[in-house]
Amino acid sequence: MNINRKHLDEIQFARAIAIFAVLAVHASSTGVGFTEHSSPAFSIYTFFNYAGKLGTPTFIFLSSFILFYTYYPRKLTLDLFKKFYKKRMLYILVPYLVFSIFYFGIASYMNTTVGVPFVPAEALPNFLKDFFTGDAYFHLYFVFVSVQLYLMFPLILYLFQKSAFIRRFAIPIGIVIQWTWVFANSEIFQVANKGSVSLSYFMFYFFGAFLGVYYEKITAWILNWRKSWPGLAAVFAAYLSMVALYVSINYLTLTSQASFHSKLHEFAWSTHAFTAAATLFILVHLMRFWNMPRIKNFLTEIGTVSFGFYLIHPLFLLILRQMLPSGDGMLFHAWQLATMVITFFGSWFIVRFFFDFVPHSWIVFGKGNKIFGQVKTGKVYNNNKGY
Repeated sequence: MNINRKHLDEIQFARAIAIFAVLAVHASSTGVGFTEHSSPAFSIYTFFNYAGKLGTPTFIFLSSFILFYTYYPRKLTLDLFKKFYKKRMLYILVPYLVFSIFYFGIASYMNTTVGVPFVPAEALPNFLKDFFTGDAYFHLYFVFVSVQLYLMFPLILYLFQKSAFIRRFAIPIGIVIQWTWVFANSEIFQVANKGSVSLSYFMFYFFGAFLGVYYEKITAWILNWRKSWPGLAAVFAAYLSMVALYVSINYLTLTSQASFHSKLHEFAWSTHAFTAAATLFILVHLMRFWNMPRIKNFLTEIGTVSFGFYLIHPLFLLILRQMLPSGDGMLFHAWQLATMVITFFGSWFIVRFFFDFVPHSWIVFGKGNKIFGQVKTGKVYNNNKGY
């Protein structure tokens, strides 16, 4: 097996698009919550809020793909996994701890402003509970889920290396595991925050693993688009159909025009996100044929800062929503757009500034690259950010 597999620019493109989706969801939530249902703007906010809910599962899919692309060809040794967990500890868990403390502090302060007293004796137990459940702030559950998957990774990797059946049928196996958990949780466990449980994303995790193992064969099929276009078109059509279904049932639910079984919501979300991940994977590889170096450089840059962007962007949303000006509807909508733009560029600037000018920036934002004062060179792919 080829250990030194080539560097993949496409992954940075995919990360950038996924972070755009995350921002679309979070930035549109105020519009969904405070716009009249009869307003055309409500339809727009709803579309972006639900169509964008591919970000977290796509990041899990990409993380799994990178892990299996990088580690599947390698011999499993104790030293290999020591290095693996050292990287995750430094570049994932340390920033997660920093931002958990940061957002826990902000939440505690804001609670005092509305009359909830801060009790020092309860602070540490409450923080530890939030830290070990991913609840220090609404978006940190993603890192908590990623940690669960890292803990299972050695066993799953071993099974993939030893079992041809698991490799070949990884996608249906992942779907079965995830839906078994959905039904088991509904009937038995009844975990309220099931989105913080890694089993809720196993179809994405195993899909990424499958593509990581068979990457060369799959990309050869994608890039031979003149022959494979019917299959590629079918994937794109499936995604468009599922995003239409997912947005529609949520719009009808929000406007009280209809109600649907929770399993249909689950099916629409998971299938929409799954086909979105497949479509995105195809799209970023077809970009090899596009002569658009500036757009590719832009996407590469956003992909590089995406983990730090994910961690910091809710701070901008929090501040800007406190500054929401009073006025008519147009002013409200203009502020939502301004909030999204300011959050995007503000988050990008802060993470890039840290990477370029702040020593040990990995403590805050994980592993990143410098732009200023460095010459970019091609390298064998080994930059596994782990998300």
